[in-house]
Amino acid sequence: MASRYAAHPATRVEQAKEAGPKDGPNETIRAHLFCKPATDGVSVGDCPFTHYARMALAIAGMEYIETPLAPGDKPGWHLEEHGGSMPCWSPRGLYNGEGAISDSGAIAKMALPPTPADDAALGACGGLFLGIAKYLKNSDDARDGELKAGLDAELAKLEALLFATDGPFLAGAAPGVADCSVATKLYVLLVGAGHYKNYVLDAKYPNVARYYATASSHPAFYATRYPESEMLAGWGEARGGGH
Repeated sequence: MASRYAAHPATRVEQAKEAGPKDGPNETIRAHLFCKPATDGVSVGDCPFTHYARMALAIAGMEYIETPLAPGDKPGWHLEEHGGSMPCWSPRGLYNGEGAISDSGAIAKMALPPTPADDAALGACGGLFLGIAKYLKNSDDARDGELKAGLDAELAKLEALLFATDGPFLAGAAPGVADCSVATKLYVLLVGAGHYKNYVLDAKYPNVARYYATASSHPAFYATRYPESEMLAGWGEARGGGH
């Protein structure tokens, strides 16, 4: 979804304030999603958890204001009650933290209540991102084999789950909250590890490959993804600036 903010970060925060609740009884309160800013300080930055939440919100058709916030721009209630964690769903605007949610999974499930199939998939894939992150962050070649074995164990779980799933998505015929979680993590693996590790998905995971091709072409995934350049910059920092 297109940004609603002007190019300068200070202006962005002021516009968000103006879009929030007013004193008049008939004014509409607009929800915000606080998220990490990109390197330009204005766009939505690299964060698979924000991507997860945004994809679910897009599928659900929920309207909100994307609000990338630098540390100095975060409202007091967000820092005091949520430790400044992002993404953060603020249903009552920028300066009212009532009902705020600062967990990506909880935001996604608020937008797309999970089905039994979603719950089963989320449970089976609970270790996927940790496996991806450990492998991708590692810059010690001597540990790559061990970490890749751990990643392969998680991908094998996903492969088996997809083999037994009816429909192109984990949730069935249409994407659900589990798909929002898994597809956005595979984006990190195939782009980030592809760049830093020359990683290519092994041929023993044909269902994972087909699944990602389908999920990543869904309009909700595509419309909410962050640029690959932002991902590579972020993971480059996580790797200590190494290649």
